[in-house]
Amino acid sequence: MKIKPYTMKKLILILSLIFIASCSSNDDAGDVRNNQFEDIQTILPQGTWAVSSYTEGGIDETVNFESFIFTFNEDGTVSAENDLFAESGTWEYDNVSSEDEKFNLQFNQTTPFDLITENWTIVSTNNTQVSLEVNSGNNGEPETLTFTKL
Repeated sequence: MKIKPYTMKKLILILSLIFIASCSSNDDAGDVRNNQFEDIQTILPQGTWAVSSYTEGGIDETVNFESFIFTFNEDGTVSAENDLFAESGTWEYDNVSSEDEKFNLQFNQTTPFDLITENWTIVSTNNTQVSLEVNSGNNGEPETLTFTKL
């Protein structure tokens, strides 16, 4: 069977277009979560932590937490203790609910822990420090919270 030249040209053109279209550089990378701060789940349970900085509305409120030592457990519980007082709560790393990776910290609404009971956005993590922030409507100033390993 003999193929006509114009049919062969059409076939080559169609196959070339299919080949070029399949070489698209769009691999839907926007749908893949980065999980840049996923290591927070293993960093926090390794030791005890202190609040080295807490600001609300641009005002330094670190003094509210300066005597407390925080222990983050692998089971998602957290305790904050000083010589006179102990408070327990929960913590969770969340990368599902939005584009930002979140750190959900929940305490009973006991002062001063009601101040840091938030669904924080993770700003940075390393083996000795975790920095968080949340925009809560304080005149455009985000709340910031930094834990430093003891």
